[in-house]
Amino acid sequence: MSTQFAYRAVTPEGKPTEGEYVAEHEDQVSAYLTDRNLIPVSIEEKKDSFSFSFMKMFTKLNVEDLIMFTNNLSTMYRAGIPILRSLSIIKIGKPQSLFNLALPKMYADVQAGKSLSDYMKDHRNVFSEVFISSIAAGEESGKLDDILDQLAKMLEKEMEINRLIKSGLRYPLIVLTIIGLAFTVVMTYVVPKFIDFYASFDSELPLPTQIMIGTSNFITNYWWVIIGLIGLIIYTFKYISGKPNGKLAIDLAILKMPVFGELIIKGNVARFALMFQILFKSGLPIIKSLDILTTSVTNSMIQKEINKLAELFRRGSEHQLLQTEFIFFPYLAKQMISIGLESGSLEKMLLEVGEHYSKEVQYTSRNLTAILEPILTVIISGFVLLMALAIFMPMWNLIKVFNS
Repeated sequence: MSTQFAYRAVTPEGKPTEGEYVAEHEDQVSAYLTDRNLIPVSIEEKKDSFSFSFMKMFTKLNVEDLIMFTNNLSTMYRAGIPILRSLSIIKIGKPQSLFNLALPKMYADVQAGKSLSDYMKDHRNVFSEVFISSIAAGEESGKLDDILDQLAKMLEKEMEINRLIKSGLRYPLIVLTIIGLAFTVVMTYVVPKFIDFYASFDSELPLPTQIMIGTSNFITNYWWVIIGLIGLIIYTFKYISGKPNGKLAIDLAILKMPVFGELIIKGNVARFALMFQILFKSGLPIIKSLDILTTSVTNSMIQKEINKLAELFRRGSEHQLLQTEFIFFPYLAKQMISIGLESGSLEKMLLEVGEHYSKEVQYTSRNLTAILEPILTVIISGFVLLMALAIFMPMWNLIKVFNS
């Protein structure tokens, strides 16, 4: 699980510097500093105070703000307005948005001689590694305007993919939540009334009623056990996901889920291709681009796939891409990348892969409701049937007793 670390370091000349870096453990922060020819002095996990955390609830990064910032900066840069002047003009979103809070510091750092990418490196809560590396390459190559345009398009596409995935998952989650709430209400408020009624009659209750009464008694009398179990499950999940092998197992299980796993895989492949295309176009070497992309995805199984791809390029065996077995990386994507490498049109092919799997995500998410409706209907019907049998079967038995 990624954590924000605060570090202090010195340059080889002895000049002190400090900043923040998001990583999974201290070793990654130390490696990050070493790569930048800095000598670590201290690395500490950053713990926000309550007031700062409370404030962050209202100043979370809005992806739309990042897109607007990128578009505005690109437009002004193309118009010939210097970066420093552009930063003094741009205002993004609400007055207390992360960008408006960060822009004065960005302006001051650039005015003091820092490059735009150098400032962004110290604010990784706002700018991703892909964004920073692309900006740095654009500054070096003199193609910053093109890179900003491409970044804005990539961010828009990524936002669309995220929205499609969330919209696809929202419906089943809402239905399951409502079923859970209805079950809790019935078991804690409705069933006890029937228990008191049935207790006045000395008759054997049907099995569905016995199950429902037993469940209701357990929930009513041992609710603290249920809460404790839920807390234990959450703690265990967080503990396991914090370990490399545990996170691999959890991410593998997520990607192997029916329907949902396919949606997540397609979304990750689309993001990977679009980000790879940006980094490649900015002039970064392929291996460096793949290393950056490894840190830019959250699913550890997808990270392993990207690492495997990077290893092929390190060994100079990229021609064996089609023969190399990947668990989740689709064959079509491998084929298009391989063609791009052979024909010298990798940038175009990566864009095609990104567009193709973006459309796949769109198609799958739109059809997800239709796919899941029969399953959810069976779950709801089973729940209603169990409740009906448990409540009405004893009544039928009592009616028979009275009639006899």
